[in-house]
Amino acid sequence: MIFRTLYSRIGLTLFVLLCLVGLILIQLIGRSSALYQQEVVQKLNSKLAEHIVAEQELIQNQMINYAASDPLFHDLMVINPSIELYLLDKQGVIMGYHAPAGKVKRTRIDLEPLNKFFDGKVRYPLKGDDPRTLGGQKVFSAAKISNSDGLQGYLYIVLGGEQYDHVVHMLGNSYIVDTSLQVLMVALIAALLGGLFVFGLQTRRLRLLGEVMRSYARKSREGNMSIRYPVRGKSKDEVDELGMQFNTMAEKINEQFNELKRTDGRRREMVANISHDLRTPLTTMRGYLETLLIKNQSLSAQEKKQYLETALSHSQHLGKLVEQLFELARLDSCESVVYSEPFSMGELVQDVTQSYLLRAKEKSIQLEVALNPDAPLIYGDIAMMQRVLENLLENGLRHTPEGGRVSISVDIDSGNVIVRIADTGCGIAAEDVPRIFERFYQQDINSSGSSSSGLGLAIVKRILELHGSAIRVRSEIDHGTTFSFNLATKPSF
Repeated sequence: MIFRTLYSRIGLTLFVLLCLVGLILIQLIGRSSALYQQEVVQKLNSKLAEHIVAEQELIQNQMINYAASDPLFHDLMVINPSIELYLLDKQGVIMGYHAPAGKVKRTRIDLEPLNKFFDGKVRYPLKGDDPRTLGGQKVFSAAKISNSDGLQGYLYIVLGGEQYDHVVHMLGNSYIVDTSLQVLMVALIAALLGGLFVFGLQTRRLRLLGEVMRSYARKSREGNMSIRYPVRGKSKDEVDELGMQFNTMAEKINEQFNELKRTDGRRREMVANISHDLRTPLTTMRGYLETLLIKNQSLSAQEKKQYLETALSHSQHLGKLVEQLFELARLDSCESVVYSEPFSMGELVQDVTQSYLLRAKEKSIQLEVALNPDAPLIYGDIAMMQRVLENLLENGLRHTPEGGRVSISVDIDSGNVIVRIADTGCGIAAEDVPRIFERFYQQDINSSGSSSSGLGLAIVKRILELHGSAIRVRSEIDHGTTFSFNLATKPSF
């Protein structure tokens, strides 16, 4: 459980790394010390065999000169017990030595290291075969033994013999070595403590960020979503960057949460409006139909027809409302226009206007059309754009009194086609303009006598959004309202 935190894991990792570094350093120090000692000994005694051979004739006629070799070997090994002397023939076979019986394990020495030694271009320490072991090697000094008959053999001196190994082993347990190891351990422990302290400082802000996140998660359930990570004013590192990203994420979560609350409020309002709009025609139809059933015998044919026509009218209004709800739901599920093709907005305006001439004439409203013949083709869904024009024309005709005027124009603006639908109706108050595209809002402000479902302008807004456009409104009380929007002449979806 103790190693669940980042700090404890970093501390454990540092401890393991320092232990490994300590072991490696001990091995490197021991090995480098041994190599250094061997190099010093070999360099100091590199000419030892050469000086001995120059003073004594150790081999005569391929035979050992024991009269010279025995006392010489004895005296030298007494003076310097760390060396071992061997006489080799020309093939490297050991001819003579001064050692107790059974000590020498080899019968032959490899001459390749000796030839490198004689060459002079060698990097010390250079090791040759150790006669007292079957696989070991040690530093040496060597010299050729020659006379008038040519090469007679070699003098081979092992500079680090068994006595030397024994002394080196004793030095390994000496006070100096123990002290050195203790100093190394103290240094490693100091490095460990220093590293833990530094890591503690570096992870402090990470712990703070973790605490801020936990507090945010805990407090957000209570409604407090203002907790943030305190970003430093100095240069920012990765921890501060992570804290800033958390703050950005928290801000976005807050915005989305507030938007969800607003959406939920609108949803509740919309459900209430839908319930009202569906209940009103249903209640009316049921009332007239119940009246027909109850008073069927006492009603005249004219009254029955009037009741049925009224019920039918409310049924049609209810059907239209349901149809618009389905249409708006379908548009909300779209992310782009599915069927996009080039077409003439002027021709579409002409066709849609023709279907509304009779209704305008019945209401004594003048319906005017102004088209720019140079307007280029636009890209979009023809059926959707027809729906936009129909909803805007119906809206204009519904809010324009008798003797008024509704006009629709198509023109060019900055390379785009601009469409305007203007009326001379009652106008819209400035505080209501931002809300007229909300669903069912029109029904609220025109609840008395209006057959509007309050969804027409919401459908218009959504269709234009799918076409990458936006609708603009300019209105003045008792002077009329103008709706306008631009359409691109190149496909953008």
